[in-house]
Amino acid sequence: METDLGTRLDWVAADHFNTGHPHTHIVLRGRDDQGQDLVIARDYISHGLRARAADLITRELGPEMEIEAMRKLQQEVTAERFTRLDRALVRDAPDGALELRAKPARDRVWQAARMGRLRALERMGLAEETGPGQWRIDAALEAKLRRMGERGDIIKTMHRELAAAGLSRAPGGYTVFDPGQSSQRLVGRVVGEGFADELRERRYVVVDGIDGRTHYAEIGSLSNQDEPPVRNTIVELSSRAAEPRQIDRTIAEIAAANDSRYSDHLHRQFDPQASSEYVASHVRRLEAMRQEGMVSRLGDGTWAVGEDHLDRALQYESRQRARQPVRVAVLSWQRLEDLPQAVGATWLDRQLVAKTREALAPSGMGAEVEAALRARRQWLVEQGLAREQDGQMRYARDLLRTLEARELKRAAADIAARTGLEHLDIKAGDSLTGVYRRMLTLNSGRYALIERSHDFALVPWRPVLERARGQLVTGSVGGEGISWSIGIKRGIGR
Repeated sequence: METDLGTRLDWVAADHFNTGHPHTHIVLRGRDDQGQDLVIARDYISHGLRARAADLITRELGPEMEIEAMRKLQQEVTAERFTRLDRALVRDAPDGALELRAKPARDRVWQAARMGRLRALERMGLAEETGPGQWRIDAALEAKLRRMGERGDIIKTMHRELAAAGLSRAPGGYTVFDPGQSSQRLVGRVVGEGFADELRERRYVVVDGIDGRTHYAEIGSLSNQDEPPVRNTIVELSSRAAEPRQIDRTIAEIAAANDSRYSDHLHRQFDPQASSEYVASHVRRLEAMRQEGMVSRLGDGTWAVGEDHLDRALQYESRQRARQPVRVAVLSWQRLEDLPQAVGATWLDRQLVAKTREALAPSGMGAEVEAALRARRQWLVEQGLAREQDGQMRYARDLLRTLEARELKRAAADIAARTGLEHLDIKAGDSLTGVYRRMLTLNSGRYALIERSHDFALVPWRPVLERARGQLVTGSVGGEGISWSIGIKRGIGR
């Protein structure tokens, strides 16, 4: 390219093997060696680079033999993707009708390949012979074949990820998660993740489901606060709702009774039983919509909520669905193999005490989870937290809270031994001010380490704390969690 363009180029490239087709990304600096804008002709980008690459490959491997060209053409005859043959068929039949005699092939080999491709498309239901030498081509031929090609790439990706994870699953159990179905819900283990579309940063996950099947799901692009899925974690995938949520209906109802305004004070008047954390979740919802320009905040701290708030909320959900069609909730940050003997309230414990348990398949991960549940029950019996009575398992009262308290006590003892600080036990109704140091991932969930001059506390973690790492934070402990404020705020007595 430097020879063709007459200038030195600054560039960087990366070889990628994360899809079914190894490829290279090349980034060119948009300046030439004189500091001027780098101008490249459109034809050179479209054809010149390809011609240069073909010339280099020919020098390295020699000219392509006729039998190799015929073999590649023959492979395209039955390929379940959009090929050169399909491109020629679409070009020769712009209105969907193809007259073979009016569009003769360039040679006998190409003619045989074209006829073979038409027969293959006929078997796929994408072409129909209406008479001798007359064919009707599906109007959406290219789109349908490209989707079929993408499915082939997906199957290759799933096979590669399973092989890398050391798992063997029947190809007949491969399936694609469809977020368009509102009832879709999936629980399983993440065995692979990566980029489905690197240019738009849209990601995928491969999940070994408890239903005995292996699922491929495109989860869209992640926001700045979202974490990419972690392999071996247990997750729940669900479709985003295509209707306003209950939180939006509550905001609209409060605003309708208060001249199209909403505030935390008005919310507490509307529902005196609402906790601080519950009210704060509504404020966070409005703040997220404000960043999209859908609501506004007034100078007195109240929110201007119009009569069309539910329509705006539906529009906001549609935007979020386009960006992230699938919700990903982590059920366990720990591996399934580590849960049966783990200290703390694990996902297995929540399954054991749940009124309605997840349906487990007799094969695949479903069988693994069933075995883990049996081992967990035995461990709980040994710990004195469960017993068998009248043929049924009886679990200790407040089992989850007891397990969580045990794990927090152990984690606090480790931190106290390392830092020399005393552990401060936080209860509902307390206020806490300190420096947020880091996040701890335990079996019971994620906790924030809040450090003070002589002691520290472990409290439930929330993503908002990450932007305040090393800073002073203030939290008010409620029944459903902690409401945080970042930094020092000037008050009346200060």
